[in-house]
Amino acid sequence: MAEKKERKKIPVAVQVIMPFFVTVLCSAAIILAMLGPSEKIKTWYKVAFMDENKTIPQSDGIAGLNIVETDIDTDYSGEISSEGSPVLSEYGSQCAVLECRALNMYVPVYWGLGSELLEKGAVNSPASAIIGASGNTVISAHVNTFFSNLSDIKENDEVILYTDYGRFTYKVRDLISFKSTDKKYLKMTEEDVLTLYTCEMNLLAESDIRVGAVCTLEKKEFYKNAKEAD
Repeated sequence: MAEKKERKKIPVAVQVIMPFFVTVLCSAAIILAMLGPSEKIKTWYKVAFMDENKTIPQSDGIAGLNIVETDIDTDYSGEISSEGSPVLSEYGSQCAVLECRALNMYVPVYWGLGSELLEKGAVNSPASAIIGASGNTVISAHVNTFFSNLSDIKENDEVILYTDYGRFTYKVRDLISFKSTDKKYLKMTEEDVLTLYTCEMNLLAESDIRVGAVCTLEKKEFYKNAKEAD
């Protein structure tokens, strides 16, 4: 009869190390899975986007803030004009819908700042121009939520802002990256532009880098039968 082959014995050192190695791998996987939500929760409770550019003293939350969601028509087919008057929304109210088809992005925009509004959508900073007015319109949102793919935007991509009083079309001119302490892209300008930005995605720590785009205004379309503000 053929002799039975002896089974190779696993070295004692390997037997001791293997369970420890498996435990470390499992722990690492759990930690990485938790990093995203943890960062998201932390970001929600910190108004990271306007940073020190606080024209509203209670930018970390306003007592009794009335958040109003607006049913904005994105398929308006009535009469339009290149001339018109932008309408200032009440603080905390939805003032627009932002669309970028290249990114499959469709985001509600609120007039104001604060963690409560950033949980609902993007915000149009009161330190900047309202949509359709002259100057620099600054809109930001969380990278964990509504602007998660903003870093994928490219030059010449089209961005449309729909409001109750008009439709405004922009084209991406410059891709930007700047430190949170640098306010050059947030300042008012003589040129009519739209500045979009969010935090740089970083799973391991909160980033002080902001990324986004500056867009030039291509077309103003004010509605002749615009909905009157309350």
